[in-house]
Amino acid sequence: MDQLFYAFSREKGISLTFVDVTEAAKTLEKKHLSGPTAGRFLAEALVAVAILSADLGGDDERISLQAQVSGPIGGCLVDASRKGNLRGYTTIKILNDYDGTDSTPLKDVFGDAGALTMIHSNSRTVLSQYQLNCNPLNLRHGLARYFNDVKQQPTAIEISATSRDHYLHRAVGIKMSRTPEGHSEDFIPLLERFNDRTIQKALAQAVDISIMSQLLGLEDLTIIERRALVARCTCSREKVTYSISCLPETELEEIIEKKERPEVTCHFCSQSYIIESEEIARLLIEKKGNQNDKD
Repeated sequence: MDQLFYAFSREKGISLTFVDVTEAAKTLEKKHLSGPTAGRFLAEALVAVAILSADLGGDDERISLQAQVSGPIGGCLVDASRKGNLRGYTTIKILNDYDGTDSTPLKDVFGDAGALTMIHSNSRTVLSQYQLNCNPLNLRHGLARYFNDVKQQPTAIEISATSRDHYLHRAVGIKMSRTPEGHSEDFIPLLERFNDRTIQKALAQAVDISIMSQLLGLEDLTIIERRALVARCTCSREKVTYSISCLPETELEEIIEKKERPEVTCHFCSQSYIIESEEIARLLIEKKGNQNDKD
């Protein structure tokens, strides 16, 4: 089961966020019929947005992460809710020139220019938004810049997404931050374990937060929160029907005349909804009735 752990070492003044989104990433890779390159990109982005979601407060809050790149994969959009729901997609799903191997470096499909946008919102409004340029794009570096420069939290990030036999195998990540009570002399030696790839190599194995705490020497690490994560979209037939009802009357009439059955596919989860012509007719009658009431 996918999980997010938030833990704290009082002795060192250091917090750890550890996320495993393997099953959610596998589910979305399968639903989107993604190749291994897009599958790993989506998995890394899900790890990143899951790490960001650790700071969400209210139950209706969510964080969205959009990546735009100049390379052939185009970018991606992922988001996570406070309740642990994950969803997302890449702009391009299949890259024939790169999908022959499980280990194509993602930088090869990112291009030279990229940008990350983080949007924090709730059910009523956008609470904050921030964009940073990453040339070239690197999710780990971009996330670290966000926490260090914007949040003013001395932070190290590591993300690992691997594929086997052309399918996603594992997607995990860790964020280590020094709290205001912590000291640089305790934080810097641990930061070196990120810089010398010790943490990167460990994440590629079947590690969990307890193993990571031992590796970092955080003997008093206490888990403050454990949150289940799952691939779950908020799309529904009702939402699709409402969006169609917002079309102009002339377009609804044309759909009815041609006896079309509109099919709407959710970008986030690839779920398709077919709206029958009888339903379109009902929506048109209601729309005209509402317009007459206004007149």
